[in-house]
Formats: sequence, structure tokens, C-alpha cells
Amino acid sequence: MTELKLWNSENKALVLLLWVSALILLLGLGTRELWGAETRWANIALQMLQSGDYFDPYLKGLPYYDKPLPSYWLITATAWLMGGLDNWSLRLTSVIAAWLSIWLIYLIGEQLFRKGTGLIAGWMLATTFYFIFWARVATADILTVCGVLAAVWWYWRGPDDTRLGRYTVFFLLLAATSLLKGLIGFILPGLVLLPHVLSENRWKRHLNPRLCMALLIAGLFYMVPFVLSHFYGAPTYGQSGLGQVFRENVVRFFQPFDQFGPIYTYLIYLPVYTLPWAPFWILGLWLALRNWRQTEPNTRWLIWSLGLLFLFFTASGSRRSYYVLPLVPFAQLLAAWWVVRRIDEKRAAGKVSGPGWKKGFGAAAALLIVVLGIIYPWTNLGGGVVPFSAQVRAEASKSAPWNQWRIVMVEVDNKLPMYLQNQGAPFYYVQETQDFPREGDSATLLAWLEKTSGQHWDPQRTIIVAQYQKADQLPLNYLAADHQVITTQPNNGERMFHSRDYGSVAFIPKVTTP
Repeated sequence: MTELKLWNSENKALVLLLWVSALILLLGLGTRELWGAETRWANIALQMLQSGDYFDPYLKGLPYYDKPLPSYWLITATAWLMGGLDNWSLRLTSVIAAWLSIWLIYLIGEQLFRKGTGLIAGWMLATTFYFIFWARVATADILTVCGVLAAVWWYWRGPDDTRLGRYTVFFLLLAATSLLKGLIGFILPGLVLLPHVLSENRWKRHLNPRLCMALLIAGLFYMVPFVLSHFYGAPTYGQSGLGQVFRENVVRFFQPFDQFGPIYTYLIYLPVYTLPWAPFWILGLWLALRNWRQTEPNTRWLIWSLGLLFLFFTASGSRRSYYVLPLVPFAQLLAAWWVVRRIDEKRAAGKVSGPGWKKGFGAAAALLIVVLGIIYPWTNLGGGVVPFSAQVRAEASKSAPWNQWRIVMVEVDNKLPMYLQNQGAPFYYVQETQDFPREGDSATLLAWLEKTSGQHWDPQRTIIVAQYQKADQLPLNYLAADHQVITTQPNNGERMFHSRDYGSVAFIPKVTTP
């Protein structure tokens, strides 16, 4: 009877949280076209699938090893399981990571704080606008958040446990997280847990041979993708995976070469990225600092952890708004601590806590569903790269099966390749810096292609795709003499806000009659 009652209360509340979270994360996910940084993951994964080379990442035909391989492998594996690379298979790993993150922050909150803290923290994270926004974008950022939370959760299941198995799982989680975006997979959990490890001289207990053995196992695991890339990648690739790890994680931290945000970047973006619940963690921080000696040890640990994460990201010379994402779950956990404390104080004073919090979470969830699941996808309808690609496929297929066409991308829009894939030969990319014919005729361009690529190009089976600025004339306009011209049309959002600055154009050979 007790177990049945437990299921009807706590477990039922968790199931509701996870179901609503899944709805928020999945509704309209496949409707929105590629956006921002996810075009890089789409293009690299696509070239892996087209070429069969999973050890040398290329972006539009050029080596691009700025992230470790496993984040691309997750996408290609999902694409294989789902029958192809599209919006769903591209973003699904990020969505699953976000869903697991909500579950993990629930588990951490329920384990370390008063009953109900984890549930409220989970609802806050599930209804945090920017967390959900980035969860629906195919990058490695939410994967990193999930890995950090998994390592923290595992540690707190037995913070004084010194068995080899516990150490090994912990460090394997750190290694796996570091293989998704970079070495912050090791650094961030270390910073989060450092205050607790240092307290009560706990670190002395963990200095033992088993920890060193677990570190060695995790280090070997971390090296596997780089070793495979070295032995099975192309000898002419030209970039070192480990060299890029050093450049992207160490050099960028001390001598940034891009993304120069001001030193106060995260003072602005941490509150912004935790909306609409930012006021509550700020109140929780103020209350805990004001009553520091009376504050519970786990809350003090949480504040120290947030402070160390904030200092680490601020100390880096490379700053960008979404780098603050790993702080968001911990900030919402602090907010939930404050809320539960307030509810308990009201109950202790004999005041009945009303349904205000439930209504607030319900309203926030409904708003996210409407904005991200309905309105935002609607703005992508009616035009853009998706119907453009469909029209190109339809027109080309009138002359020959789609998989028989070769496609040349000239200074192409990053969003386009995934939507034009045809399970045929890999795309050929012409870079901005190449001296391709800006004037002439189609024969001149094909002759240049054959000379440059060393490949034969059938003029009746080659589609040329290019990008153009809104105010400029179409590039390669001389191809219009013997090619059908198709251009992108503005979508609903672009028509509403008049925001289309560039478009794509495809030149399809006209059918010649004998």
C-alpha cells in the first residue's frame, strides 16, 4: 500500500514532468530549417555519410577538426537508424541529452536538498526558454551539459566511495563528455565538485592507486577516436585531432582568436539564460550569503560551485552568450532551493501554499509549446531552403533519377547541403577563394571544374548551386542561357519581418532534344 501511494505521488509527478518536457522538446522539431552553428554539424555529418570516411571531418570540402569526432558519430548513427539525415535525426541526440538533463537535475535536487527541490528544479529547467531553445539545436553544448550533470549525479551517489568501479564510471563519464565538445568535460565537473572534495579533507581519502588506475582507463578511452583517426583517416587530411583540442581548449582560453565578449558577458547572460526564473536564484543567492553560517552545507557547496564555474568562464578570453549554458541547471537548482524553503516556511506558519507554482509552470510550459513548437516553426514555412530543395529535386528528376545527378556547390549557403542530398556522389565544393569563372558560359565553367577537380562532369547531369546577396544580381548568371534557374523564396518569417538578406540559386541543365 505504501509503494502504491509513493507511485501515486512522487513518481506520478516525475512522469508528468518528463512527459511535458518531451512534448516541449519535440513539438515542431522537424519543421524548422537549419539554424546557426548546427549547420556545421549537419554538413560534417553529411560528408561523412556521403564519403564513408568517419575519421576525417570536412566542412564544405575543407578539413574542419575543431570538435572531437563522437558528436558527429552520434548524428550519423542516428541518421542510419532513422533512415537518413534530416532535421529529426540531426537534432535528436541534443533533445535526448536535454531530456536526460531535466531528469538528472531532478535526481540531484531530491538527493541533496529538501523533498520537492528536485521536482521544482526540473520544472524550472524544462521551462527555461534558452535551455529549451538550445536543446532543439544540433550542437554539442547541451550534450556537454548532460555529461556534466551525469558526472555530478554519479559522484553524489557515493561521495566517500573509493572503489575502483565507482572511480572508473566517474572518469569515463568525464572522458565521454570531453569527447563531445572539448576538455571542459573534465574541467567543469571538477570545478563543480571541488568545494565538496576539499571540505573535511575528503581529498586525502581519494588519493589512492584506484583513482590513478581509473584515470588511466579514462585517458585510454578518451584517446580511442584520435587513434582511430590517425590510423584510418586520410594521410593527406592535414589536421591533427589532438592539435585542434589544444588549440580550441588551451590556446583559445589564454589567447582567444575569436568570440571576444566583454568581461561582464556572463553577468548579463546568466540572468537572461535562466529566464523566466532568474529572480528566484538571485533571491536564493542573496538569502544564502546573508545567512551563510546557518545555510545548509549542500547549499553552500552549490553556491561555491556556481561561483567557480562563473569565474572560470569569465577568466577565459573567449566569451559567447551560450557558453553560460552549463551554469543554468545549477542556477535553477538554487532557485528551487529558495522556492521550497519559502513553501516550507509558509507551511510552518500555518499558511496553506496555493497552486500558484503549478499554474506558473503550466503557463511557462504552454508558452514554450506555442512559441517554439508552433509559432517558430510556422515562420519557416512558405519558403526558404526546404521548398527550394524540393523544387530542385522535382525539376531535376524530370530528366533523370535524383541519385544520378552530380551537384556543385559554389560559395553555398551552409543550410543547403543537407536538404539537397541525393544518396549519390559526394558534393563538390568550390570555395570563395578559388578563381572560378565569374563570366563566360557553361562550357567554360565545366572545363574549369574538370581541370580543378580532376573529375569528369557530364553537362547534362550536373547541377550548379550558388548563394547570392539580396541586392545583387544572380551569380553565374551566364548559366541561364542553357540552364533552368530556380531561386529560394522568402518564408513566412522573412515576409513578415522583411529580413531575407541572401538566397540560393540552382542551375539545372535544360533538356536538349536531338
